[in-house]
Amino acid sequence: MEASALENDISMVTSPEFPAAEDPIEVFRSAEIAATHPAEADLFARHEGIPAHDQKRLAEARIVLVGAGGLNSWAGVGLARSGARSISVIDDDRVDRTNLSRQFFDADDLGRLKGKALAQKLARQAVGGAVATGVGLNFEEILEAYPLPADIFVAGVDNNECRMQVVREARRRNIPAVFTMLSRDGMRCQTFLQSASTLEPCLWCALPNLNPEQVAPCASAIISSCLMASAFTIFFTHRAIMGWGNIPYFNWRESDLSGIAPDRTGVIKRRDDCTICSKPNG
Repeated sequence: MEASALENDISMVTSPEFPAAEDPIEVFRSAEIAATHPAEADLFARHEGIPAHDQKRLAEARIVLVGAGGLNSWAGVGLARSGARSISVIDDDRVDRTNLSRQFFDADDLGRLKGKALAQKLARQAVGGAVATGVGLNFEEILEAYPLPADIFVAGVDNNECRMQVVREARRRNIPAVFTMLSRDGMRCQTFLQSASTLEPCLWCALPNLNPEQVAPCASAIISSCLMASAFTIFFTHRAIMGWGNIPYFNWRESDLSGIAPDRTGVIKRRDDCTICSKPNG
C-alpha cells in the first residue's frame, strides 16, 4: 500500500507549540481482513455486477473528506467499507456530547479533534485495509501548511466560506468535488457533484444565492437525516471515481426525509454569470 498523502510531513508538526498529544496530523493504518480458507469469496465479491463499479479505481483513489461531522462521518464509513484505501479527514472541531447521537463517535472520542478521531475509526472500518490520515486543522490551514494530494474532495461542512475554498481548490487541481448539505430543520438533503472539468458547473452555479460569509448549521438534526445524506454522498463519490457506465448521468439530487416534497434528480448547467466560473482561474 502506498504511504499516506501527508505521512512524509509528520515530522514538521511536532514542536513545542504542538505537544505530541496534540500534533495536528496523525496517520492510522489497517490491514485487509484475510480469508480463512482458499475457497472463500473475495471481500468485495458482492460488488461484482454493480453498474459501473471498479474496485481497483476506488482502492487507488486519494479521497479527502472536508468535515467529519454528521454528513462525512457516515459517508467515510461507507467509503472505507466499500474499499477505499487512502482517506484523509480534515476537521479542527472537537467531539462533544451532542455529536454522539448522530455522528460516528462514542464516549472515548469526547474532546478529541474530529479529524483525527474519525480517521482512526475509518482505518478500523476499512475491511480491505487502509491508510487514514487525520488532520486537526481547517481546510485553509492545511492548504497553506502542507501538501495535500487528492483525487477528490468530499465536502460535508456547514460553512459557505469553506465550501467556496473547496470549489476553488478542486477547480485549480482539476479534480471533482462532492458537496452535501442539510436544510435547517434537518429534513431535506441536497447533494451536488462538481466535475473535474472547469467547463462544467460549480457549486455556485447550482446554488447562486449561497452567501460565502455565512455559516448555516442545521438547527435540528437526527441520525436518519445524516444517513440519508451519506448514501447520496457515497454514490456521487463512487461515480466521480469510477465513472457512470450505463447509469444515466446527473449531478444534483434533492431528497426530503419527511416525504412532503418529491425526490428530485437533475443536471445542473454551467451559468455564464456565475461568480466563480466567470473568473479566469475558476
